[in-house]
Amino acid sequence: MPPILEARNLSRHLGEGLTRVHALRNVSLKIEQGKTYSIVGHSGSGKSTLLYLLGLLDRAESGSIKLAGQATENLHDDERTELRNRFLGFVFQFHFLIKEFSVLDNVMIPMRKLGIKSPKAMKETGMSLLDSVGLADKALRMGNQLSGGEQQRVAIARALANDPQVVLADEPTGNLDRKNADRVFELLSNISRERGNAFVMVSHNMELAERCDVVMPMQDGRFLPVES
Repeated sequence: MPPILEARNLSRHLGEGLTRVHALRNVSLKIEQGKTYSIVGHSGSGKSTLLYLLGLLDRAESGSIKLAGQATENLHDDERTELRNRFLGFVFQFHFLIKEFSVLDNVMIPMRKLGIKSPKAMKETGMSLLDSVGLADKALRMGNQLSGGEQQRVAIARALANDPQVVLADEPTGNLDRKNADRVFELLSNISRERGNAFVMVSHNMELAERCDVVMPMQDGRFLPVES
């Protein structure tokens, strides 16, 4: 089976003038469905820059990305957005819930953007996802009425709303205490395995990162060789 997400020779600079840095240097990787991946390294190693390229949120200066077999580098922004909504889910360090919306409404946002399901189907899917993260009983609360760990679990449910084939997570446990960090990681990895999608996490937490199937250490914009 071909990889669901494949990158070849990605390069990217950040900043301008004297602050311009080579953030990624000819980075290549393959992501397969049903596996969990962690990208680790010190701040400034290129981890988040890579994740944003893989998520089609930014463009590389050179190199190529294929998502679900489709080349993306020459697509218009609206085409990239459609691909992103269909195949990718995102979990960030900050949950970015809309505080004026209920928990259920926050989860339904990606479904509304994709525009495929009926309102009834969106609600049913949203409730099912909230149940999977243990928050179905809080569906009608406002997002800011939840604890930090609960809000991040809502963000996980939202990331899964369109049944993505790849879930990308940028420091998803960075703002949580150890207990909640463990719970969020277990939710993400277990749901990934149950649904057969790929899970790619950027993290400083080596204890969690090493629980993934594949650990990819980065330094100075490159992957380091992994000792066997």
